[in-house]
Amino acid sequence: MTFDERMAQIRSEITGMLATYAVPKHLDTENKVRQEIEGLARMVNHKLPNDTTPEHIRGTFERASMKLKSAHTSRTWPTGKDIDAAVMKSMTTSMSSLPANKGPWKPDTLAINARRIKAGEPVGETYITGKLAERMVTQGLVTEEELAPYLVYLDAHKRLIGG
Repeated sequence: MTFDERMAQIRSEITGMLATYAVPKHLDTENKVRQEIEGLARMVNHKLPNDTTPEHIRGTFERASMKLKSAHTSRTWPTGKDIDAAVMKSMTTSMSSLPANKGPWKPDTLAINARRIKAGEPVGETYITGKLAERMVTQGLVTEEELAPYLVYLDAHKRLIGG
């Protein structure tokens, strides 16, 4: 979706949402109405995620319209602040079914070290012997054969230093 397509859809959704309300008296020309809708569209556009879809925009505005209908007491257009609040609450509602992030991202150290082993790169001893090595083999990240050269090196190194 291009920026122009996105803005056209947002303008259309705002126009549809405001259609059942009376135009405020200070918007006494078509040009002023267009400018107000353009300003509202730009405000809403900044709130939507960059990768939003037409379906997401449509759904957000459907929910926002219902929220405005239940909260707005005037017959004239709601304020930009009211529209902004309704859109924000509607986006939160639409995202509530998505899995929540359980905290900061953490790297998958087993996968990283398995890739290093497959590439013949250096890894820590705990990824060659012990529980981490067993977990990588159990999870199918590496094979016993891929660990074998590391075990040979480790055994030779231990003999060399007298361990």
